[in-house]
Amino acid sequence: MNNQSLDKKYLNKEQARLFIGRSTMKVLHLSDPHLFADDTSTLLGVNTDESLLAVLDDIKRRGITPDLFVVTGDISQDYTPESYQKFVDYLAPFGKPVLSLAGNHDERPKLKRFLSQKPFSSAEQLLTEHWQLLMLNSHVPGKVHGHLADEELSWLESCLRDNQDLPTMVFTHHHPIPVGSHWLDQIGIENGQRLVDILSEHPQVKMCAFGHVHQSTDRRHKEVSYCSVPSTCVQFKQHSVDFSASQEKPGYNLYHCNNDGIISVDSFRADSYLPSVNLAISGY
Repeated sequence: MNNQSLDKKYLNKEQARLFIGRSTMKVLHLSDPHLFADDTSTLLGVNTDESLLAVLDDIKRRGITPDLFVVTGDISQDYTPESYQKFVDYLAPFGKPVLSLAGNHDERPKLKRFLSQKPFSSAEQLLTEHWQLLMLNSHVPGKVHGHLADEELSWLESCLRDNQDLPTMVFTHHHPIPVGSHWLDQIGIENGQRLVDILSEHPQVKMCAFGHVHQSTDRRHKEVSYCSVPSTCVQFKQHSVDFSASQEKPGYNLYHCNNDGIISVDSFRADSYLPSVNLAISGY
């Protein structure tokens, strides 16, 4: 495929640029808020509005000032415009760029409608002086599992070829590698090995970060770190065979991305918030 064909094929992909001006970029990773239109609605007993607000308060309390937010999906639980507007209202006061992906509980047209106006962005590629961030769509309408279309993977490879000098982070909603929980590993990216193979071929790729699994994990395959983030609402029990929730607190990750390509990860929990998880519920 020639460059002209590539350009035409990827016209629906948006590129954004962000000037950091420092040797370290701080990326704050949130995922899986599962918001409802109704302020009193709960997920597995947890009020998702309260838990997200507790996470955002924790960020402020710790004095964390990220350069940007990345949100890897499941922003809404009930698909309502109100749930997306809530998310906008909660994040906008930070005044920082917000990149987002659709999760299996989202509707992409609504997500793009509400999360495309500044400081929110629907860009799939973000370039800074020292880094490239790529947002991969693993959303399959009407399905819980994820899949990466051939066009999506071709676009990924073109971005990696065109920016071989930039350390790169890749974000997805679903997990491309097993996380060690049988039930979760049935609903990851069904062709995740293709993504792993592509990332392994490009030494500038430093991390693939994702949500969906509602737990904190960090695994390495060859030179790439595969890192999941806690949910901002209820957590899933690690290493479980069947669906199982956890009493762990909601949380978030902070990535310190140095201009030499080294990433250090801080995983935080909202210490002041005690979730009221209903462990008897067997699904969501």
